[in-house]
Amino acid sequence: MEQSNWPDRIILLLRQGRAVQAEQELRRVLHSDPDDALAHAWLGMALLDLGRLAEAQEHIETAIGLEPEYDFPYYLLSLAHQRQHRSAEAQQAIEQALALDPTDPNYYHVLGLIRFQRAQWEGALRAAEAGLQFDAEHVDCLGLRGRCLARLGRAPEADDSLQQALRHDPDDAGTHADAGWVALEAGRHRPALEHFRDALRRQPTSSYAREGLVEALKARYWLYRAFLRFTVWTENLGGGTRRLLFLGLYVLVRFVPVLLPLYLPLVFMSWFADPMFNGLLLLNSYGRHALSDEQRRQALAFGGVLAGGTALLVVGTFTSLTWLTPLGGGLLAALFPMMVALRPRQTTRTARWAWVVAAVLLVLGITGSALALAAPGSATYTTVMGLLVLVWIAFMWLTALS
Repeated sequence: MEQSNWPDRIILLLRQGRAVQAEQELRRVLHSDPDDALAHAWLGMALLDLGRLAEAQEHIETAIGLEPEYDFPYYLLSLAHQRQHRSAEAQQAIEQALALDPTDPNYYHVLGLIRFQRAQWEGALRAAEAGLQFDAEHVDCLGLRGRCLARLGRAPEADDSLQQALRHDPDDAGTHADAGWVALEAGRHRPALEHFRDALRRQPTSSYAREGLVEALKARYWLYRAFLRFTVWTENLGGGTRRLLFLGLYVLVRFVPVLLPLYLPLVFMSWFADPMFNGLLLLNSYGRHALSDEQRRQALAFGGVLAGGTALLVVGTFTSLTWLTPLGGGLLAALFPMMVALRPRQTTRTARWAWVVAAVLLVLGITGSALALAAPGSATYTTVMGLLVLVWIAFMWLTALS
């Protein structure tokens, strides 16, 4: 590879999905010139494509250190933070890229995505439209604009934006995935499924399309479909209003107990809809292959812990083995933080905190079982079980309000 034209060669390799070859060639460039900021940046891009996020970030930050006024590495740094679920750092990095080059529509697209993931629909729409001012045919910005307009209740404009994107590039996987998400969130799971399949035919490695395909497959079940519509509706309310809604529902049920049979399934679905329906997809050959490793682990853990905890609780309640009841209760209570810890795209900090709470609940359950054998009905036993319930309720409320 000629040293002078290596960037064109690397761009071609990455567009062809040949990130391994791109990495090999970039390492040869860096062997000749270890201080080449552009080579470090593109190596970071290749490593991002390969999923080696920490290593990618290291090279991207090296590029920034070598050329702090070079905008492209800040864009890549934003992508690296996004994929590690650090949205605040991702936004800071992309804003720095835009400060250095306020004309690149790719940067506005990333900024819009970050805002969209934070349920800031108006802000995301402004970012997408700012990108379109510099490239009216930028399909990623058009697709994001369509998703934002759909969330804002402007369905005809959303469809028009997506159709524009498809006219400009009918084979763009991202646009088909955007159209799939818009259809899915509007309750049209069949056309959504087709869009996600089209996206994956064009780009089989697209996690964005694969996640949409999984949601569309789950939406074939009417209960999940209804819950998905409810979730989209509550997300459109905004964070503060959404918290007030759930708090209001809780207070309402306290005063109108007849509503409890409607409220409890909603609570259960809000915590366990994903692992439960992912578990159903494990029984389907097509759905099983669509699930990520994280989703499979979460679904299997949910099924195993739910079955084990329920069995212990039932046996302890209806037989003389009453000491099994606290153990079953502790296991079922620990299911809540376990599902938070195993949730795909969960931050490391939140996952660690959730695992600590799960461990505390399990220890309290085991302690309760030991006390039920040694000193049943004692004040210590009552205190331990009361503490288990208190920790469980506190975790549920803190998570719901965070």
